[in-house]
Amino acid sequence: MGTIMEDETKKKNPNLGGKRPGAGRPPGSKSKVSWKSMDEMAEKYQHSPLDYLLSVLNNPASAPERKLFAAEKAAPYIHPKLASTTTKIGTDAPVEIRVQWEKEENKNS
Repeated sequence: MGTIMEDETKKKNPNLGGKRPGAGRPPGSKSKVSWKSMDEMAEKYQHSPLDYLLSVLNNPASAPERKLFAAEKAAPYIHPKLASTTTKIGTDAPVEIRVQWEKEENKNS
């Protein structure tokens, strides 16, 4: 049983949910991607997306903006990010660093 608000809503909008004439995909329309054609394209071109980006990057006729985009997208696959590591010098004692400034002598004199 619904509340009074739900009953009033159903009376005002009878097309909420359920089967309606004309709704859905028309008969005879394609509903699935043709995997056969995708396999044919993969055999025809035999290039990975990385190969394509590198070809754009190495093409002298490519625009600089396009080369920059290709370099940004290809970089993580060619140059992995460096991982941070912790090293111990041999002791956990604080390290003292001294900086001494020397006055530069006048070379023009």
